[in-house]
Amino acid sequence: MKKKPAAKCTLRNLSVAVLMVAMAAATAWASPTGKMGPMNAPPPHNELAPDAPFLVHGNKVYLQSLKGQPIMVWQVTTWCPSCRAGLETLAQHKSLIDNSKLKIIVLRDYKNGGYPGDDMEKFAEDVAPALLHDPHFVFGEDTETLFKLYNPRHYIDVYQLIAPNGQVAVRSSTPSATFDKIEHFIKTKAGP
Repeated sequence: MKKKPAAKCTLRNLSVAVLMVAMAAATAWASPTGKMGPMNAPPPHNELAPDAPFLVHGNKVYLQSLKGQPIMVWQVTTWCPSCRAGLETLAQHKSLIDNSKLKIIVLRDYKNGGYPGDDMEKFAEDVAPALLHDPHFVFGEDTETLFKLYNPRHYIDVYQLIAPNGQVAVRSSTPSATFDKIEHFIKTKAGP
């Protein structure tokens, strides 16, 4: 039995390894992390929320169009149990939210965190149908641009609270466990 030259085997193995790394890098954006966003992130310091589009019924809406009012940009996956619990929590606090100036934008993560699942309309209809027609809530889909800017670590549940001046006031996740932060933001930045 004849042995292959060592250089050819090494070169072939190296080529396969490089190809595997390239494939992993190319699909990393679609790989679900399954991680929740940071619940106790330090408050951002003088960070302006970048403008980016999201989709509502297939139409592009730019975050900049909401400047001047307090907003919450919440990115979720429709297969995530904490996202479901978070939407239920927001529905339970609907009267507080409706008596404020807060606009809550609930967006399905770009590519839904790498797994199939319901679109946002179906998700909201199943979990909190009363919020679908509430003017304080907007349900839509991430664009790739918004996802990269607002969720570069690909969390399955993360939100930003943005003050009327466009500054990010809070970055957190899991509204069912952190609603106190949202309530404080409403009282200090989004009151009547």
